[in-house]
Amino acid sequence: MMNKPMGIKKRLLSYTNPYWGRLIAGILLAIVVSAATGAAAWIVKPVMDDIFLSKDTTLLKILPIGFILIYTIKGLARYGQSYLMRSIGQKIITKIRNELYEHIQKMPLSFFHNTPSAILMSRITNDVTMLGHVSSQVVADFFRQSFTFFILLGLTFYREWKLAAIALVVFPFIGIFIVSIGRKLRVLSRKNQEKMADLNIILQETFTGNKIVKAFGMEEYENIRFMNENRKLYDITMKETKRFEMLSPMMELFGAVGTGVVIWYGGYQVISGATTPGTFFSFMTALIMLYDPIKKISTMNSVVQQSIAAAERVFEMLDTKIDITDNDGAIDIREFKDKIGFNDVWFQYNSNNGMVLKGINLTIIKGEVVALVGSSGAGKSTLVDMIPRFHDVTKGSINIDSYDIRDITLNSLRRQIGIVTQETILFNDTVKNNISYGRVDAGMAEIQKAAESAYAHDFIMEMPSGYDTVIGERGVKLSGGQRQRLSIARAILKNPAILILDEATSSLDTESEKMVQQALENLMKDRTTFVIAHRLSTVLNAGRIVVIDDGRIAETGRHDELLALGGIYKKLYAMQFKE
Repeated sequence: MMNKPMGIKKRLLSYTNPYWGRLIAGILLAIVVSAATGAAAWIVKPVMDDIFLSKDTTLLKILPIGFILIYTIKGLARYGQSYLMRSIGQKIITKIRNELYEHIQKMPLSFFHNTPSAILMSRITNDVTMLGHVSSQVVADFFRQSFTFFILLGLTFYREWKLAAIALVVFPFIGIFIVSIGRKLRVLSRKNQEKMADLNIILQETFTGNKIVKAFGMEEYENIRFMNENRKLYDITMKETKRFEMLSPMMELFGAVGTGVVIWYGGYQVISGATTPGTFFSFMTALIMLYDPIKKISTMNSVVQQSIAAAERVFEMLDTKIDITDNDGAIDIREFKDKIGFNDVWFQYNSNNGMVLKGINLTIIKGEVVALVGSSGAGKSTLVDMIPRFHDVTKGSINIDSYDIRDITLNSLRRQIGIVTQETILFNDTVKNNISYGRVDAGMAEIQKAAESAYAHDFIMEMPSGYDTVIGERGVKLSGGQRQRLSIARAILKNPAILILDEATSSLDTESEKMVQQALENLMKDRTTFVIAHRLSTVLNAGRIVVIDDGRIAETGRHDELLALGGIYKKLYAMQFKE
């Protein structure tokens, strides 16, 4: 059975398939570079024997020109080879990063609930960047250094095979050392990247939650927490550094031992006349140059081991199954015509948890406004999250008109749905682009009309650049009510047939809530609407109120009917309006 590192290397290699032409050109140029290096070592013999000893003036005129020509060719070939190989590597990295991002975007909501966003960012940035080292720099160097090694090794045997055989004695020790260090580096590199992801989690939490950190006076606590994790990262990095930096001096030590023995034995050969000084120095030049590719290849192995650790994490995420996808034969729906039906719907987040929804049966007619109420954790948000298939039912089905939503393409299903939540998500972009998110083809007139319907136009025009004002990360430059009205404008512009309002006014003050409520009324006109509200005052006029309790439908009816029933709804109402 293929071992894991070899499988990862083969998978990485498969990404080179579209670039074989460039790869072959790069390999040929690497051979030219290596041949030029060998030629430089070769001409040491005629310089010593023919020019210095035999006083050959003709050769004295030719060899300097040849030497310059060799290094000119070598320089041009090396530039071309490095550029080609690195361009291949960067194309591969771009492709992997795009694939990873696209794959993560397709993951269900539960994946994002269970995976910290800092981990995801670390995979896309740090880990994929680590792959860049092996797919560009290392690949370029590997071919060049490998060919150089074999050409120089061949030259040493051609010049003095006995001396070359003596020098080769140290090679097995070098190989054992490289493999041993490489394995340790792969383990440490994985730990290093995992610890870096942990550090990113702390950074994200404290930066996004900085207001809470300050409010609770936890700056010192967070400083200590960060420093402790940073110290752990330092310790792992230094262990990795210690092993990595051992490679070069150990290579030089092995090389010095082999070279020392060769000088001792070769010196006797020259003194006794068994070989010429030129042959010996040509051999020594090739031998000394030979240790450079050995050192570089050993360093490459270390980088490869680090990259394998990164590739394991990247491919592990790429191989994570996407649970919610289009079924075979899924259809596009152009419009919502009739009704939405929940048919004995059960749901659990995973097999280790109990059912969150239990036997939900509910039919909503087109144009109806249905309010979902209940205590926190009753399952209200989970229920509406099933409609756009943020989660799939564990048992039962949900229909839109006559179609099971699992038989509808995700894109066409979600085109029918607009969502406004308590936590308003805005982007660090202009007001205009935030409103047109989901309708990027919308014209300025449409955007402005949507903003007017959401009672947002006036405050937008008071901003420095109007609709072209950048609102900051998550809309930090706006008040809560302003952010919510932009969110409503975005939903109005999308013009969905089905609307989900999840605690859309719960975090606002009374004045802001009034403005937002007016905007919501404009948004809800002629739409099938699900309203989740903690404040029961916002659902009094709903066409139907559905009370969810422990994942089940406990009561259903209008406000006055439910009060008369004297059940859960009346208790919730009494708790909120007891004064």
